[in-house]
Amino acid sequence: MKVCIGLLLLLYSGWALGQCKMFIVRPFTDPVTEKICSSALLEDVKELYSNIQQAHPDLYRNVSKETFDSSYLNLVHQCSQDLTLLSFVGELNKFLQLLKDSHTFVSVRDLLSYRSFSRHYLPLRLMEQQGEVVVVKAWENTIPSGVQLLSINSTRVSTYLKSAPQFAPIEAIADSAFHLMMPHVTSALMNLSHPNKWNTVVWFDGKDSISEVVRSPKRSKTQQGELFKGEPIEISFERKEGAGILKIASFSPRNIKGFKKKLDQIFKEVTEKPLDKLIIDLRNNTGGYIVLQEYLMSFLVPKNTVYSADYVYKRSPFDRFSQLSKLERKRFVRAAKRFYPNGAISRELDFYNKPFGSLDTVTNNPVLKNKQGLTYWGPCDLLVNELSMSASANFTAWFT
Repeated sequence: MKVCIGLLLLLYSGWALGQCKMFIVRPFTDPVTEKICSSALLEDVKELYSNIQQAHPDLYRNVSKETFDSSYLNLVHQCSQDLTLLSFVGELNKFLQLLKDSHTFVSVRDLLSYRSFSRHYLPLRLMEQQGEVVVVKAWENTIPSGVQLLSINSTRVSTYLKSAPQFAPIEAIADSAFHLMMPHVTSALMNLSHPNKWNTVVWFDGKDSISEVVRSPKRSKTQQGELFKGEPIEISFERKEGAGILKIASFSPRNIKGFKKKLDQIFKEVTEKPLDKLIIDLRNNTGGYIVLQEYLMSFLVPKNTVYSADYVYKRSPFDRFSQLSKLERKRFVRAAKRFYPNGAISRELDFYNKPFGSLDTVTNNPVLKNKQGLTYWGPCDLLVNELSMSASANFTAWFT
């Protein structure tokens, strides 16, 4: 009897492994090995194509309609077969890259949340040097800094580096930024493909090839506190030779209130203990919440300064007004009518009342202020690079 049950389980396991999935359950789906049925993929692709035309305010800025439609037909062809989630994301991004809009793509890092209960993740900071992948820093120094990474579990690291371009966003003509992202994407692909606690890693230290079994922590652990000891994930401040260096890694914190509180503390210290110069470091800051960009700005201008910014909106079932609940919509309309025809909220009401598909430019005029009314009046420099994007690029344009 036990033998029969064992054979049945073995046969069922083989059958299950050969089947595609119609529905994706995030905790139980492996994005690298399990395939999704082509019918489900095609349904998503067709919905994406329809929705993006309704929602995107400037769809054909960087690509002709003919080229975009031709690429869509190729995407449909590629998705006419069962694919893993990783392969599907790669095909989607090859299609979306034509838009050259970094806000319109699927992040490969989102796939790290699949099978998260059993997933291990090794935080790695890498860089590319003449086609070689070099370790800048590894979690708890499990891999020495400066070594050339060769393979993980017998798979060459160059394999992930070569496939990285299809998983990175493209922004207009920022080619250098695109290439700078390759090591970051390579790290994500390696972790996706090797979610085990123990992995055999081979590197070259300049003299010999060294093979070691390296431990990766649970991914949930890497999302708590600091990735690398002494380096806060989002924001840090240090004094050096009379200058204060404010490093902001992202405007997308896990806690908005905590981010603001940290800025309050830093600028309170700066006003109480003056600096020769403040240096704001936004290198590799790929953006986030505009409201936090504006909060940083509030410390560098007189109290209650007005900041004007124009935003191009396209009315669609996916815009921020359509995402409001029925009650929130009523509150918005009531508040807008109270000030009409004055103020930015009145112009937003005009836009809200337009039919889907309408394009309009809405000027936003927020008053820049922080909780303690602090202002830094001393010299200030800004550091940015090709990976300073979105909200950090907005800040740069305002600062200069």
